[in-house]
Amino acid sequence: MYLKTQVKIPTDRVGITRKTIKGTNYVYYAYGRKYDPTKKYTVPANTTIGKCDDATTDMMYPNENYLRFFPEIEMPDTKDPGVYRSGCLRIGSFIVLRKLIAECGLEEKLEEILGEDSRLFLDLAIYSIITEDNAGQHYPDYAFDHPLFTKDMHIYSDTKVSDMLNSITPDQSIAFQNVWTAAHDHREKIYISYDSTNKNCKAGDVDLVEFGHPKDDRNAPVINYSIVYDTMNSEPLCYEAYPGSIVDVSQLQCMIKKVNGYGYKNIGFILDRGYFSETNIHFMDKCGYDFVIMMKGMKDLVRDLVLEVKGTFEEDRRYSIRNHKVSGITVERQMYPSDESKRFFHIYYNDWNKSREHEEFESKIDEMKAVLKKNEGTEYKACGKYNHYFDIIYSHEGQPDQ
Repeated sequence: MYLKTQVKIPTDRVGITRKTIKGTNYVYYAYGRKYDPTKKYTVPANTTIGKCDDATTDMMYPNENYLRFFPEIEMPDTKDPGVYRSGCLRIGSFIVLRKLIAECGLEEKLEEILGEDSRLFLDLAIYSIITEDNAGQHYPDYAFDHPLFTKDMHIYSDTKVSDMLNSITPDQSIAFQNVWTAAHDHREKIYISYDSTNKNCKAGDVDLVEFGHPKDDRNAPVINYSIVYDTMNSEPLCYEAYPGSIVDVSQLQCMIKKVNGYGYKNIGFILDRGYFSETNIHFMDKCGYDFVIMMKGMKDLVRDLVLEVKGTFEEDRRYSIRNHKVSGITVERQMYPSDESKRFFHIYYNDWNKSREHEEFESKIDEMKAVLKKNEGTEYKACGKYNHYFDIIYSHEGQPDQ
């Protein structure tokens, strides 16, 4: 990193030298000496502390090493945010993402909605992808050594980031989704992967923030948000935010109506078991959409189906799916008495998972056994799973209890 402010080249300290590399004059400082075993004598330990100003002979642009080795020298006061910009930018990931943005026409779409702020918005999106972070206060550190979309690669403060994000209205979000979905071919057959998650919120009074039922419950209010993803083209289609108290199973119908409103007709859904309910399944039937959904494992129907086919396909190579190293079989059954459509249940068996789960179970039994052994002869009352897996004998004054 070379600062844009200038300082005088030190002359009152031993070890200051200059060196020209590819037409640029650098200032070096010998901060010590180290022994070179090949030369069998000590050599100076040099590091660059700045680069010379071509217009003068006694001024230079300092870097971080200068600040380290010359802390006693007072730096000129400057408010220029460009002072703290790295002289070496990490461009690899940016080049790839910039190409994807260009192919999607994303820059033009965002500029139509957000105007000049669209460039900063793109930088924030790339920042969240590259760093896997979304904290606005860390953005200036990222911008320090990465290329940017903003004019002249200007680095905005975290205050500007917060103001820009808070200025985006719901109407602008909806307008962007309209522009984005309008560019897709709605006649194409697509398979939609839909999922939702929750995010803990400590921002204070936000309308969508409510206490709900998060997967990782940290006793904090949450916001639910969902994403509709086109698995065929590997592209997101739309998204929605929900109050924290609304559970997954209630969100699906809202999303289906939204996708239908965007004009997508020839589609199928891939859903996890959080959306499994009779109401949701019949709603998709009514809309004419195909779907694949994971069933909840404790359902009576699931247990009956598994027990019915158990031992009939696991070792038969005709049912082997080598790409996924599992065996599978399909059974046709009625799911609900009110069903009007045929249901096909796909049952899979993974031999590796069986071995792993069996070993995990045996390890837990061993741990429980060790606990009982440790407490043998003490006043210890076992309960729960201990009574299920062990025949426990209690004694009173050396005599077994009746």
